[in-house]
Amino acid sequence: MVGGASSSREDPGRSVLEGQLAAAVARAEDALAQVQERETELRNALAQMTTLEAEMVELCLRPEVAEVTRWRQEAEEATRWRTEVGYLHTQLREERHRCELLRSDMKGLERALALVGRSRSSVSRSGIPSGSTEHYLTGSSRRRRNKEEARRHERAPEGSETGPRVMAPPSPRPPEGTGESG
Repeated sequence: MVGGASSSREDPGRSVLEGQLAAAVARAEDALAQVQERETELRNALAQMTTLEAEMVELCLRPEVAEVTRWRQEAEEATRWRTEVGYLHTQLREERHRCELLRSDMKGLERALALVGRSRSSVSRSGIPSGSTEHYLTGSSRRRRNKEEARRHERAPEGSETGPRVMAPPSPRPPEGTGESG
């Protein structure tokens, strides 16, 4: 075989092997293309799945976040109401106390008016009030005098002669002219 001999004269086994090899390479290239195509499909599916998972988490958390926000707002509102109720209770107690003081003052004034009314109706010709009014007025001035003496006694130095004065105890009998008998 010299020079330009044709390949048909060469070894027929070799050409069969080359054909098989070419077919195997073609099949391998085709399989590689299919694997690459499948890899791309899988990557796209994975990306889509990751996106869907993120959306699911976000959708699941949104109601929880909204619910927590609503609970927080309700708790803040309840706290505001508790504060308001406490304030109103305090005001109510203060108002009740003021009402009690006013009632007490009114009763005292009513008694004083009744005494003044009785004294006007029973004033003697000399203009001296009757005994009941006098007793009331004397009692209040006696209390006032006792309080003043107690204050003076507290301020006076020990051994001072300006100390408390000894007063006689009030008479067990009511003053004359009060209409009360003993």
